Amino acid sequence: MRILAFALGNTTRADDGAGIALARGLEDVVPGVEVIEAQELVPEHAEALAGAAGVLFLDASVAGTPGEVRSARLVPRAARVAILHALMPEEILDLARTLHGRAPPAGLVTVAGREFAFGEGLSPEVEAALPFAREKARELVEAFGTRPS
Repeated sequence: MRILAFALGNTTRADDGAGIALARGLEDVVPGVEVIEAQELVPEHAEALAGAAGVLFLDASVAGTPGEVRSARLVPRAARVAILHALMPEEILDLARTLHGRAPPAGLVTVAGREFAFGEGLSPEVEAALPFAREKARELVEAFGTRPS
């Protein structure tokens, strides 16, 4: 089975592209990882993640000191009542479990950003944090108890 990583964000909004930048070097520390880049999670992603051995969600955060890396295991959570389009990682896990009978082990890695206005390129703090964030992603995959294929 495979490890799937959802690289979330918008590369035209400066540090909001942190999740995508993080994923672009992830293969070096999590061989065989399959990456899906998306601006947001949508219900259609549930099928893809239901078949994975483990799932990573990689994103920028507005909370924290710029460059601060946070990682955590996730558990499925029922979606908010008024779903219009985008879902939170815990909600897409619950949707996968509900629709496809399975929610794989999952984790979230975020990098706190400094600048989210329109513009390309990451702040120096976010750029410097990427290697550590990739290591945190690798640690989460190891905690899943699976091996990428």
